[in-house]
Amino acid sequence: MKEKRVSVPEDFVGDNVEGIEAIVIRIGAGDAQLVLVDSEGRWERWVYRSVEECTAKARDLGITDLHEGEFPEKTRVRMNAYQKPKEEYVAAAYPEQGQVGPVIPYPENRRRRPPDAPVGRSEEEKSH
Repeated sequence: MKEKRVSVPEDFVGDNVEGIEAIVIRIGAGDAQLVLVDSEGRWERWVYRSVEECTAKARDLGITDLHEGEFPEKTRVRMNAYQKPKEEYVAAAYPEQGQVGPVIPYPENRRRRPPDAPVGRSEEEKSH
């Protein structure tokens, strides 16, 4: 089940507002971010011009569990415990660049000899 990327809070909430929390955090001089967290710990964020605008948006969505200024500990733990489905990792972050592949073996990644190791055979070894 691939999760659909959401671009507006209404898409995140959908028809089921139950279990969704809103956290309003002030960022910068005047802006604020609205973070919505569902009951599983999946979250998305949007930036607005003020804390009041974020709070009004959360109330318009019908969210009753609203926190201002900081993330509650339970919410923070739930967000950190959330694991994306494997299908989300299949697609690259930037589709135009293709999928993430193996690392190219750059010369600087090769094993180097220790600094005190002899470089070549000595004259004595060559004569034998």
